[in-house]
Amino acid sequence: MAAPWRRSLLRGVAGGFGTVVLGAAFLAGLAAKERDNRFCVSCHLHEAKFERMVDRSASDLAASHHASDTRVGCIACHGGADAVMRVRVWAGAGFDTLRFLAGVYAEPTGMRLPLRDRDCRECHAPIVRESRTTGSTGSPAATTDSGAGYLAEAPVRGGRISYHGFREHDGVDVRCVACHTAHTTDSSPGEQFLSKRVVEPVCHRCHRER
Repeated sequence: MAAPWRRSLLRGVAGGFGTVVLGAAFLAGLAAKERDNRFCVSCHLHEAKFERMVDRSASDLAASHHASDTRVGCIACHGGADAVMRVRVWAGAGFDTLRFLAGVYAEPTGMRLPLRDRDCRECHAPIVRESRTTGSTGSPAATTDSGAGYLAEAPVRGGRISYHGFREHDGVDVRCVACHTAHTTDSSPGEQFLSKRVVEPVCHRCHRER
């Protein structure tokens, strides 16, 4: 007969292993379920944003992304681009669930974990820009940049000034979502869903002439 301490040890190991297995199964199920946009909307009550996103007419940037690839849904942007942020998102969701069950939950008016440039770059990368040096042919050499570089394009494109075409902007500390707001509806595909109301104050941080 096994000693009492051995039986306790075995029960502890078995219990710990079972907890890990159940936890892993729960997270796997959650990861699968959260790809269902309706699952997100059932708690976060953003029905109007959801209806715009799945509307093929694409009246905002989120809808434009979804129209290009229907796999791009809520969790594609709001899930976190790395393991640390994923854990933070899940921890926040778990805490909110407990508050909801306790009857003390209120739908937040903003994101507790703001989107980072890294979250955008999960799809929009590598970002290519023109090198400041020229290649063997004398033309600008294209380089990839995992940092603050932007899309290589002319300062004026299609008759409009292009922010990302000015190399002087390379060192400007402006986050992607400061201008590229996903659910803003006062713009159009032709303007790349950039809202003048949103973008102009960002420009005026440096360009103070009005």
